[in-house]
Amino acid sequence: MRVLLTGDSIIARYEGKSEPHINWNLKQILPEIQIENTAVSGINSGVFFARLNELVLSVKKCDNLVILLGTNDLATHKQVPLEQFKRNMQLIASAVICQYYPPHVLLVSPPAVDEKKQHVRNNKLVEKYAGVVKKVADEYHFRYANLCQAMIDADDLSMISRGIKNDGLHFGDKGYEILGNLISSELKKM
Repeated sequence: MRVLLTGDSIIARYEGKSEPHINWNLKQILPEIQIENTAVSGINSGVFFARLNELVLSVKKCDNLVILLGTNDLATHKQVPLEQFKRNMQLIASAVICQYYPPHVLLVSPPAVDEKKQHVRNNKLVEKYAGVVKKVADEYHFRYANLCQAMIDADDLSMISRGIKNDGLHFGDKGYEILGNLISSELKKM
């Protein structure tokens, strides 16, 4: 199975591994997986759409496509309004649907944050943007994984959200274990 992973720093970060941490996690769960990862740290939905050809459309077609966006769109110091974020996500969805059959596209919500450390994001805002990701996934018949809720359900958000940066957003092993399990569970259904 070939998978294209793309989005923002949550997909891009190495967190001490020799490859993006999520690549490493998925290979532990699905040893036969082949991964292309075109994620870009700091990217928001508008810039992602502008770079869609480079990040998705010109990449050799994979069996499945996984996109995680919204983390930077919702940051209060550079916030993309919710309606604009929805339009951006719809533009992205309508472009990738030409190359990827809907059941083979997975949209992942932005992650929950440790609000004690993260000062430009909060979980109420994350939930609003996650809701938009779900609406777009439903509208285009894509799959959806709610990373925010999975992290909250795992209970110890301060421990889950702790990574090398320790900023309440960029998580380490525990957060990537949750994300890896979510993505692999969906990939097995594709």
